Amino acid sequence: MILEEKKNTTLIIKGPSEIRVIKGIVSVFGCRIDQLSIAKEKTIPVYLEEDSTIEIPDNTFYIPVNGSTIPESWEKLVKKFRNKSNESFFIYGESDSGKSSIAAYLSNRLDGKKVIVDLDIGQASVSHPASMGIGITDGRITSISDVRVVDGAFVGSISPVGRETRCINAVMEIRKKIRKLEGWKIIDSTGWIRGRRANEYKLAKISILEPTAIIAFKTPPFLDFIDCDVFMLESFAGKRSKNQRSSYRAEKYSKFLEGASIIELNLKNLKSRWNPIGDRISRDELEILKDILDTEVVYAGKGSYSLSIVTVSKVEVGREVVRSIKEMFGIEDLLMLSKDDLDGLVVGFYAKDGRYLGFGLIRNIDFEKGLVEIQTSVSGEIARIEFAEFRLDDNRREIFLRSY
Repeated sequence: MILEEKKNTTLIIKGPSEIRVIKGIVSVFGCRIDQLSIAKEKTIPVYLEEDSTIEIPDNTFYIPVNGSTIPESWEKLVKKFRNKSNESFFIYGESDSGKSSIAAYLSNRLDGKKVIVDLDIGQASVSHPASMGIGITDGRITSISDVRVVDGAFVGSISPVGRETRCINAVMEIRKKIRKLEGWKIIDSTGWIRGRRANEYKLAKISILEPTAIIAFKTPPFLDFIDCDVFMLESFAGKRSKNQRSSYRAEKYSKFLEGASIIELNLKNLKSRWNPIGDRISRDELEILKDILDTEVVYAGKGSYSLSIVTVSKVEVGREVVRSIKEMFGIEDLLMLSKDDLDGLVVGFYAKDGRYLGFGLIRNIDFEKGLVEIQTSVSGEIARIEFAEFRLDDNRREIFLRSY
């Protein structure tokens, strides 16, 4: 389909689609394009800076709009900081309010190198879901997913709710890493902003990262407790459904697993903050567990304050059984796994220098030797491994482990 449109027109184009510019000047969030692929479930504003001719597939859904859809407040923000350098922005707003869009827009409109920090562990753009990512760009991007990933921090969860401490530890790790990097710091965060816990979590991140300014799509309720400028912006985004968000994560997992192969690691040689495999319990303790659970136990390993039990098939346990096991082993956390639960368990890898490398999926564990086979595209020497609280099925959908 050939479209001939006048100058100062925006085409709202819904993916999946392909755009090819035949004539004219066309841009997306301030980035001029000759061609562009739009992923499924994504909607992109394509702005025609002059009379232009573009080609899109016949089945593409699009809406022409007169003028630019970029809010005026966004341009005012760029003008405010255009003559400055190396400032840091913390972006605050609900899910699908336009946080990643303004990050891309600033990356294109501000001069110099930009450090993109993505703290959204659910709808991660820079890194993969369940991690926080650090990327570097000089601009010319249509999405912060386009930036080059240089580092990050593994969290192992796709939501900060109930995992605030784990997330704050990751933010502190991120802070140490970005302090060494020159350039603008553009920090995208999660859309969890409703309720006291959410606001305490946001305030903690702001206190740790100490941004120059907060870019807000909604007025933060903690203005009296922050010492930086706040710029209110109008939103530009469309809401995504739960299924769309899940599909997005599945695509991100698949992208980061492209070219993956099977590697074998010895868990005894790797550092880990939490290892669900633990140290094998005694034979007598194992026999007691079999009697309590009335099932075949493949393996049981104890950590400092946790116990992981691997059974042949799924076992449902009641509160009294859980309490008895916890008292017997003096633990706080009990993880019940079947052998199938281990297939696809997500793990994150770090290099010896602390750089985050990426993730992989456990495919097999030799409990006797402590060897684990992992499907991953990560290369190089791995010094540290961290475990997520979920596995991925064949469709890259999360299945969460049962913890008591």
